[in-house]
Amino acid sequence: MATVYDGRYRAISHLTPRRARCFGLRAVLSSDDLLVLMRSFLLTFLSLLLSSSVGFAQPETAPDDAPTPIQASDLFRIQQLDNVALAPDGRHAVYTAKRIVEADDGSHTYRTQLYLTRPDGRMTPQPLTRVADASQPAWHPDSDILAFVRPVDGTPQVFVMRLGSGEPYQLTDHPQGASQPQWVDRGERLLFAASVPGDSLAAQGDSIPDWFEARPGASARTTDYTPPPATRIVLRDTVAYRALDTLATDVELADLNLDTDYLNTLEAPTRADSLRAHAQTRRAIADTITVEPPAPSPSPDGPLPVQRQWLDDRADRRNPDVITRLDFQGEFGLRGPISFQHYFVVNLPEQVWTGTPDRPEATRVTEGFRSYSGAQWLNSTGQMIASTRPLDGRHPDDVRARHLVLIDPGTRRAERFLALEPYALSNPRLSQDATQLAFTATDTTDTGYAQTEIGLFAMDGRTTPQLITTDFDRSVSTPRWSPNGWYLYTTAASEGGFPLYRFAPFERDTTATDDAPAGPPEVSDSETTFEADSTMMRPVEAERLTAIDRGIRSFDVTDAAAVYVVTEVENPYEVYAASADLSRERRLSRHNASWLEDRQISQPEPFSLPVTTEADTFGMDAWLMRPPNAPDAPAANTHPLMVQMHGGPSAMWGPGEATMWHEFQFMAAQGFAVVYSNPRGSGGYGYDFKRANYRDWGTGPMQDVLDAVDQALEENPDLDADRQVLTGGSYAGYLTAWMVSQTDRFQAAVAQRGVYDLSTFFGEGNAWRLVPSHFGGYPWEGNVPPPVNVASDTVEVYSDSLNTARRTLIRNSPQTYVDQIDTPLLIMHASNDLRTGVIQSEMLYRSLKVLGRPVEYVRYPDAGHDLSRTGNPDQRLDRTLRIYEFMTRFTEETTSSEEPDDD
Repeated sequence: MATVYDGRYRAISHLTPRRARCFGLRAVLSSDDLLVLMRSFLLTFLSLLLSSSVGFAQPETAPDDAPTPIQASDLFRIQQLDNVALAPDGRHAVYTAKRIVEADDGSHTYRTQLYLTRPDGRMTPQPLTRVADASQPAWHPDSDILAFVRPVDGTPQVFVMRLGSGEPYQLTDHPQGASQPQWVDRGERLLFAASVPGDSLAAQGDSIPDWFEARPGASARTTDYTPPPATRIVLRDTVAYRALDTLATDVELADLNLDTDYLNTLEAPTRADSLRAHAQTRRAIADTITVEPPAPSPSPDGPLPVQRQWLDDRADRRNPDVITRLDFQGEFGLRGPISFQHYFVVNLPEQVWTGTPDRPEATRVTEGFRSYSGAQWLNSTGQMIASTRPLDGRHPDDVRARHLVLIDPGTRRAERFLALEPYALSNPRLSQDATQLAFTATDTTDTGYAQTEIGLFAMDGRTTPQLITTDFDRSVSTPRWSPNGWYLYTTAASEGGFPLYRFAPFERDTTATDDAPAGPPEVSDSETTFEADSTMMRPVEAERLTAIDRGIRSFDVTDAAAVYVVTEVENPYEVYAASADLSRERRLSRHNASWLEDRQISQPEPFSLPVTTEADTFGMDAWLMRPPNAPDAPAANTHPLMVQMHGGPSAMWGPGEATMWHEFQFMAAQGFAVVYSNPRGSGGYGYDFKRANYRDWGTGPMQDVLDAVDQALEENPDLDADRQVLTGGSYAGYLTAWMVSQTDRFQAAVAQRGVYDLSTFFGEGNAWRLVPSHFGGYPWEGNVPPPVNVASDTVEVYSDSLNTARRTLIRNSPQTYVDQIDTPLLIMHASNDLRTGVIQSEMLYRSLKVLGRPVEYVRYPDAGHDLSRTGNPDQRLDRTLRIYEFMTRFTEETTSSEEPDDD
């Protein structure tokens, strides 16, 4: 045994040298260990001399500078690249690089910087910002000014900077923060989005809907209270009949100020009859007046309306939270008072580059108790296109539809521009000549499975909208126009990658005199509301521009070039440039390539297998990753097998997916063979495959995963079938618990941030809509079991079909079968995870403890559902190592060189 030290030579624990190497730690040997090592060295030296004298061939030793496998702490070296934006003149591109930095106390945090480069590769990327975070870059039309977002005291604000000169200038100071900057009016003004609380909208005069702050049985009048008027006696002069100071009883009338209208209400306990008597002695008249008392302060001891005011004041301070909305859960805690995303414009000060002008005031250009998104400015008319929900009198939480509206920024009035039933329309994108509008459309009648489509609509409103991706059968991301208007670019998850695709929605008009696309034929009248039908489905062939095993994370295009972020097996994030058709590709950055030169990478080996459902037979993709230093012909049963599963359930994994890059590589580097697959329900394989898990989250997907594992074991004898472990997060946390309740083939399992009781999930998680969309109903829909006192001959009255929502949820919940779990299980959850909720993990853990099963529970404080991807860096590293350590308890082989600890 050896004492293990970390990089700063702080003692951690006593581990075997083998376990210490797994963690990338140093082992300091004792004096006895040194004697053994010296003796071994001498014997080895003599053996080498003897073997060389008789000509034995010697194995080659790895040089000191040989690449090493991915280590746990390499998580802190990965830089995530995003937000690519090409300058309008095409000469420069900017992007963001998010890295992990160490604080003074040794903890780690994120830092996001802007980088500038050239698509032609003639410039090494240079940081534009260094100290504070920066994101969401937006180019000025002149290509020499950038707007971007930076936090100020924790609140994001918009800054502007001119390339090569001066410090960034803070342009906004919105109390709720500013984001999504874009230049409008040819660069004279800037448009941005900001959250506005409902109370602020009401105070600013926006029309208040009936549902705003609606509470059962309550109305605005319930807190209105005006105390009854009080009657007071006042002394008046008998001649001028003006009020006298009734408290000045020790002075003569001539000394009183009769020109004042001050009415003393005589708060002192003076009796009315005494005052009247005093009036006679002072030659005054006693008169009565009515006094409106001041509004009472909120108090727990006043009348009921005043008590309600006191309660409302406490609710305004969120102590307690008073909840009336349907979607009351955020990502980390309960949602506060409802707010809405609105758009604002702000002028760029004239002296912004030569002095320090006062910050200009922003003007709100949208109105109403609804949120707007995807704003597009029409420079020719000064109007704006945006996506928003229809105003139909319902609370926003109850409305899934989205329409496109045309907004007059001067009056804030929004008119319906396009409604396509039953689709929700989002992400409007104007062609550069502002004649065509692209958008994304999702069927609201099938929100759990519908593919996101690309639609087109002519800005003159004289053609029907067209959906151009219905035959593509993939969910697309936000489209982007080429500057000449010929192409639409988008990415889509597909068969393990996230390729970049290009669509040409218009046929070229060879008779036209200018180089412009020929639009669809006109109709007689302009319309704004349509019912989708087959005539609007105009499929356009998708042209895949990048390899299927790569992921395009962010991109921008001009007519001549494209710049994009690539994820691939060898490197999780790097910036590339190419021609517009993505030929002649060149790498522009080395954010991760520089340190990956010294690392060995495990290459995924793809394989496929059939998946048979009740409706069809599909092909399923899977991958096997061996340890990167494994020999070409490893011995049988060499590698323990780690089965990794994705969440969603409509997510998709593959070589082009970035979020699991480090974890897969690290686990392979520690000696595991990693198998992952895309079972039924996964995205990237078409609508029918995605919907194949409807009302079947457990049995079908489990069989797909096990089929992939069985095929990997059958085709690769170096995988050890007696050492199999299983893990997954979110939906895959659910699937992990489900599988260990149905089979005992795994030696250990880790269920992360999962859902284990679907009825509880309906109330506990903000992703609750998965229940009705994936299981066809709600937990109360279905008959209850018969009461104990019901006669047996009437039991059939209470019988319940297996197809009711209630029974389907019970049948699909791992908690239902918790007594069948014998596999050692580690349950992991973040304490502030409100996407799935933590109560179910507590229930699963307690159930297993009561049953006496091997279980351990890990909770991460101040963390949410996305801990593994965007959470605290130290917690992310802890999570990865904790999974690895738990798995090795049940898969590590004991060797004769490792002696047990002394008691």
